[in-house]
Formats: sequence, structure tokens, C-alpha cells
Amino acid sequence: MIYANYAATSPALSPAVVEELRGYLEETHLNAGRNFEGLEAGTIALRARRAVAKLLGVADPLRVIFSSGATQSLNMAINGLVREGDHVLATSVEHNATARPLESLRKSGVIELDWIQCDPDGSLDPEKIRSAIRKNTRLLVMPHGSNVLGTILPVTECFRIAHEYGVLTILDMAQTGGILPFTMEDYGAGNSMVSSAENSPTKVGVVNSDVVAFAGHKGLRGLAGTGGFAIGAAAAGQMRQWISGGTGSVSQSLDMPDFLPDKFEPGTQNTMGILSLAASVEEILRTGVETIRVRERASTARFISGLGQIKKISVCGTLDPDRCVPVVSIVIPGKDAGEVSRFLFENHGIITRSGLHCSPLAHQTAGTFPGGTVRFSFGSGTTEAEIDGILEALDGV
Repeated sequence: MIYANYAATSPALSPAVVEELRGYLEETHLNAGRNFEGLEAGTIALRARRAVAKLLGVADPLRVIFSSGATQSLNMAINGLVREGDHVLATSVEHNATARPLESLRKSGVIELDWIQCDPDGSLDPEKIRSAIRKNTRLLVMPHGSNVLGTILPVTECFRIAHEYGVLTILDMAQTGGILPFTMEDYGAGNSMVSSAENSPTKVGVVNSDVVAFAGHKGLRGLAGTGGFAIGAAAAGQMRQWISGGTGSVSQSLDMPDFLPDKFEPGTQNTMGILSLAASVEEILRTGVETIRVRERASTARFISGLGQIKKISVCGTLDPDRCVPVVSIVIPGKDAGEVSRFLFENHGIITRSGLHCSPLAHQTAGTFPGGTVRFSFGSGTTEAEIDGILEALDGV
């Protein structure tokens, strides 16, 4: 079997992470803040916060909030930051995790919404942000990397422009966490956080963002159902709770706590998932994201180069491996994307993903709607032999 669907989820936990989870399951596992023994769960969460904070460069680990994943995190941030009458900007390559909550708010009359049009390959001129900002623009939401086209967006410049006008920003890094080098800094109110690698396999640039949402089960290699967001000082003060409930703290009050992380973490945490995230991120830190980026860029470059030798295939997105994450979508004229994906699996054991990838906007941008594409995405386990095997199989479609 050849696994080429890392953009959906990492296929397996590392032996070290499995061993940690086995140890947890063999011991008493209780929830944090509800009993004395549950202190262990709180220790696990703090360990994970420290690991994620180190990965992203967040000075205060308590600014790392855990949730069920990037989708919940984006919903919490969007719904918590917008107010009635606000104008919101997002791009034409958003995942439905962003697009659907925004569209729901638009349809209910809460916000005005504009989609900033990207080029067919997913690239974006940052000056389009400046042109679209109005007096009532409150929020700009962008993905760091497209889950369909692979293209890395110019979030550094786009967010800089947004902050010139006092616009809050949310970064969706579901496709870049643990894949692109990241450095985050909390500059305080009005200048929150975050830095990211952009347009280079190893370069680390700087971009201020108020909220950064991450998925735990893709590049961060934890269990599905994990993720969260990092939040800056400005957003933390303005963001309202979208979900409320018990926290095990300030229980005498019917109001949610006003301190982090409790303000945004009601209910029983997914301690096992958070433990998997702690262990996997610690592994990533030992390896180094720069090393991971170089390796995965090489896989992407080899694949794109090989596709260029197969004349019947059209590649969607950028052909420059320095400007994309390890995600490549293709179309074969006259061939249904789903049938191609099925052929690859049934005849060659190659696992891909076909269709619209929960991102109809990106496919409309690329001109591949409604048929979609066949998407290949690579990760930590991808080998040169696997890349060559995929290319050989595609040549026979």
C-alpha cells in the first residue's frame, strides 16, 4: 500500500506515541479539575501546551487552547470575535471549516462578507486585502496553505495590511502545522502573535495574527479529534465564549472564567488525544520542522517533476515546490476524478482523495468545480520509491 492522503490525516502514530498511550490506558485515567487523581490529566494538558507553545514560539503556554480540532477552533474564533454589522474578509480558497460558519453568519444577517479572489493556482496579491477593507471591516480569515492546491498564501503581508487598519486576523494552519517552520511571538494588545515560514523550504518570516487554529491529526501526527488554537492578547480580551460549561474552576459563578485557558475550555477534555499531541509534537521538535520541510519539499518536487513527463495530466496549483505544502491536485481530461482514485487504489494500492475536499470555493477558483480533482499529499513516511510508484501508476491510467 502507498499512502498519499496525509492532508486528510496522518496514517499511523509513531511507536513512541503508541507506547505513551498504552501506558496511559493501563493506569487510572480521570478528567482534570474534577478530583484529586485527575491532577494527572491537568499535567498532561500542561505538557501538551508547553510542547505546542515551543513548536509555535508562544511565550505563554496558557495561550494554547485545546479543542476537537481546527474546525471547532475556527468556529469558536469566528463566532467569538465578530459582532452584528461587522464586515469580514476571507479568501476564495477557504476550507468549509471557515467558509460555512462565515456563510451562516452572513445568511443570518449578522455580518457582511466578501471573498477575496485568488488566482487559479491559489496565489493572491496582498494589495487585494487593502482594496477590500471598509470602515466596518473587523476580521480577516485566511488559510496558510490551500488543502486543494497546496499553495502557500502570502499571510505575512496580508495580515500586516489588515493590522494597519485595525482588522483582527485568524490563520487556519491545518495544512502547515508541523510542516512549515513556525515562530510565534505575543506582542501584546493590538499586535498579537505569530510568525511563519513562507515561500521557502527553510525561511522563517514574521506575520502578526490574532488567532492561529491548528489540527492535531495531520502534520502534528496526533490522534484524530485533537487540535486547538493559539490566541494573542488583543483577541483574548475581545473574543466571547462560543461554548460554555463547567471548567473545574470558579465553580461558584455562573459566568465562565475570564482567564486562560479556562475561558475557552469548558467540559471534559480529550486527555488521551491531548497526550498523543504532546508526545507527537515533542518528536517533531526533536527532529526539527526545518528538517521535515526539506524532506517533504523534496517529495513534492520529485512528484511535480515526474508529472511534467506525463502529457495527459494537468496539475492544479503552483508548480514551484518552494511555494507549496506537500499537496498536489491533478485532473486527467476525460477521466472522472473518483474513477481515477478508485483505479489507483484497486490496481496499485495507492490511497488518494478525490472530489471537492471540503473546499468548493478552492475548486471554483481553480476551475475544477464540480468534478473535483485527484489529490496526492505526502508526509513523514513518504519515500522516493513510493513517489516513483505513483508516477508509474498514473502513466498507465
